[in-house]
Amino acid sequence: MTSLRQNAEFPSCERCGAAPAHSYQRIEFDAWPEPLRERSWRLCAACARAARAALPAETGPGLTRAELIATLDRFFAASGVFEICGRCHAQGTGCCPPTCRVMGAAGCDPDNRRGKTVFCATFLCAALLNAISECDPELGRRLRWIKRELGAAEFHIYEMITRVPVAHRDPVRPLALPARYPAPGELPGERIREQLLGLADEILEIRRLWSRET
Repeated sequence: MTSLRQNAEFPSCERCGAAPAHSYQRIEFDAWPEPLRERSWRLCAACARAARAALPAETGPGLTRAELIATLDRFFAASGVFEICGRCHAQGTGCCPPTCRVMGAAGCDPDNRRGKTVFCATFLCAALLNAISECDPELGRRLRWIKRELGAAEFHIYEMITRVPVAHRDPVRPLALPARYPAPGELPGERIREQLLGLADEILEIRRLWSRET
């Protein structure tokens, strides 16, 4: 019985049979609007290092991680999203956990965003996404795809940045982060700014209602 319990607690590596092993994933992307492609393994630390070293170099079109984050930050700033998020945090209903290393008093700290992950950079709450879709349905569809597909690759990193306790983190680890992400295309933040900010009070009221229900 002890052996069975140990095997359940410390699963074996699918390549060499060593224990303990962990679940790893590798996420790859095609261009908009294709879904992500995911591969998974259960590997010990040594085999994970070997598998990581054997990955082919990523080349081709797209944006680097830093370029994608900067692109989305520019959209958030130009559209008024950061202003609405700041007001949301100020009223105590913000999405981002207060333990996050890049959080300021009113949401994401503009002077400390170098630590931001792609998950953070792609994230918009449902209330904001619905409002953006009301302003520009095509932009809303594109942002939903960006959130669903591109952010998934760095959720584990987001958990570390926001100091989620280890016991509560997603057990699947990234084998390696993508070297390039699909370019999200035109994100006309200035075009929707006036209309989106006009919906800010409604968005904040929705967030207050949701907060009372959770």
